[in-house]
Amino acid sequence: MPDVLAFSNVTLIDGRGGDPVVGATVVVKDGLFSDVYPGPADLPADVKKVDGTGKYLLPGFMNGNVHLLDGIMMVGIGGVEYLARYEGSFPRVMQESTQLSLRNGVTTVFSTWDATEPILEARDQINRGEAVGARIFAAGNIVGLNGPFSPDGNFGARQSISPTFADRLDALFAAGVGGALTMMSEADARSALRDYIARGVDMVKIAVSDHLMQAMGRTSYLTFPQKWLYWMAEETHAAGLPLLSHTTSLQSLELAYEMGADVMIHPTWTNNLVIPDELIEKIAADRVGVGVQPMTDDYSGRLLSKGNWWGLLNSPQHVQNEKKFIEAGANLMIATDAGCTSHDVLADLGEDLHADRPWTIGEDHFTWIKALRQRGLSPMAAIQSLTHNVAEAYNKLDLYGTIETGKVADAVLLDADPLADSENLRSIVDVYKDGRRVDRDNLPTHALVTAPTGSPIPAL
Repeated sequence: MPDVLAFSNVTLIDGRGGDPVVGATVVVKDGLFSDVYPGPADLPADVKKVDGTGKYLLPGFMNGNVHLLDGIMMVGIGGVEYLARYEGSFPRVMQESTQLSLRNGVTTVFSTWDATEPILEARDQINRGEAVGARIFAAGNIVGLNGPFSPDGNFGARQSISPTFADRLDALFAAGVGGALTMMSEADARSALRDYIARGVDMVKIAVSDHLMQAMGRTSYLTFPQKWLYWMAEETHAAGLPLLSHTTSLQSLELAYEMGADVMIHPTWTNNLVIPDELIEKIAADRVGVGVQPMTDDYSGRLLSKGNWWGLLNSPQHVQNEKKFIEAGANLMIATDAGCTSHDVLADLGEDLHADRPWTIGEDHFTWIKALRQRGLSPMAAIQSLTHNVAEAYNKLDLYGTIETGKVADAVLLDADPLADSENLRSIVDVYKDGRRVDRDNLPTHALVTAPTGSPIPAL
């Protein structure tokens, strides 16, 4: 690959929220944006040039909340066979998930719940160039929650599977900071959290409230004493890591703000309570990352027509919470919860529930934008929620999220104006990661989950 690349005569939408720059020149050198000119530039003859006439250059897309092993399945139908089928290949499934995202413009993902050891392995292999994929930042487990076959996931599955298998998978996900933490002394719990941080995670996500799926919509419990939340925040920030919150109630959301969460995952899910204006305004003023998880009104209706309880998450109160964050100018960031869904689960859903499904990785970010545009999000705010805002929330705006001199050269080239219609974000010509053009036609490189049903696991 050439050391220097230049996009010429391109319409630049740099992610900072200003007006597009028509006819710009953007130069990439050694994987970084080295120069940005508002017009033509005098460049050496040997520079590789990409003609941007009629095209739009945006920062590489970012997703602030994914589960590269499909978390939606693991708390419901399909999780048992999924985990059993791919147990020996979790890093490869995770990389396949990132490749589906990368193919559609997402150059960086933040995995906020996955099996810790496999996600760190998948991350490191991509960083070393041993595997292709979107850049991963990983939290591993959600501190305070147990594994996929615990009450936090699909506990009912334990009645029909081997306890040895269930215990092994639960221990892999809990990673020493699961529900057992709540039974420890404060000193031992603090030591366990420090040990976990030392394993090399990129951020820490705390279960401020529970994840008891069997009780969804009927109860919500706080996982830790308020005092513990404060020292967990101190330990996380002392290590220089972003602090994320998992909340399912208004009380837990208030605690997440008070403990100093940098990123709030699904804060609008409040068991159908409307968030007070005062709390919305505080969160917005402090530029906390607001990772809402919307679905289109049409998709919610289709779910409910089939008796699928996930449609209830699109309640009028939760929709009102989304609108209030938009109106307050909060640091709204894309956070889809998506993963690499098995063919069997998609087949069970039926064709009519495939389009606009929020949790199918690769298409999820487009669906997220479509849903939030229905709530009143502007086209420019939609672009920033997919770029700048994610980087800002995770304290990575010095390297990612905008096209500026000195930043990592992640970019998406479109052939239609995303400000005229947000659906044009799909009109991808090319994707660049670290200044290199992505071979989108060959992604995923080794299909496992996306291979035809019954296909053998391919050798590397």
